[in-house]
Amino acid sequence: MMTDASDMLAAALEQMDGIIAGSKAMDYSNGLFDCQSPTSPILGGFRVLHLLEDLRGALELMDNEERDNLRCQIPDSTAEGLAEWLHGRMSNGHSLESVYQERLSRLESDKECLILQVSVLTDQVEVQGEKIRDLDSCLDLHREKLAATEELLQQELLNRSELETQKLELMTEVSSLKLKLTAVERDHRDTEVRNTQSLFQSQITELRFRVTDSENERLQFEKQLKSTNEELLLLQRHLEERELELRILREEGGEKRECQSRAEGADRGGSCCSSSSSVS
Repeated sequence: MMTDASDMLAAALEQMDGIIAGSKAMDYSNGLFDCQSPTSPILGGFRVLHLLEDLRGALELMDNEERDNLRCQIPDSTAEGLAEWLHGRMSNGHSLESVYQERLSRLESDKECLILQVSVLTDQVEVQGEKIRDLDSCLDLHREKLAATEELLQQELLNRSELETQKLELMTEVSSLKLKLTAVERDHRDTEVRNTQSLFQSQITELRFRVTDSENERLQFEKQLKSTNEELLLLQRHLEERELELRILREEGGEKRECQSRAEGADRGGSCCSSSSSVS
């Protein structure tokens, strides 16, 4: 509702400015006013009255705070022109002190508006700061998870290396046993040799089972390593997204602080003008 009323007031003020300015240079046609002209005193008067009624109706729909905020948005030239038109020129019955008092009141109103804007900007900066702190905490947590995942990955690689070493040792032992078995088969052909051969066959079978188990463990560790790498990539993507959000929020926070500094500078300028008016 405040936005609609503001738009209505702005449009009304612009039209009234045009009518007031146009009333100073009315169109004449053969020494007579052109009634169809936008600056005609007849149509211009009706338009002014209509716009004034619209303005009054729009202001009645607003509360005091909305009126104050809307008053801050009216250009000084427009406000002074309307005041001069409504109240007449201040030549009789108005002293210079009343003019200064009116300007001082307007400056005080502008100061209150600036203070309100600074307060809103301060609240926004605090909210953005809180969001940045939350994102920093989340970023630290993700970094800890990433470090833990990297440590787990290193452990998995170490385990895989140990399994590869064990596999090589077992294969070497199998080769050695095969050589021993070949030598026994060549030197002994009797039953004792067969029994010994059976024993070696059992050992070889057992070693083959161990090799198979080791190979299965290696495959399992490779699957775990692949899963760990995928989780690491996912965490890195999350970390990059968080760092991007943090950078955006920091840039927005910098813009908010810059706006706040400008508003504070304008506030100090308004205070200086108030002091100069009081001294006068």
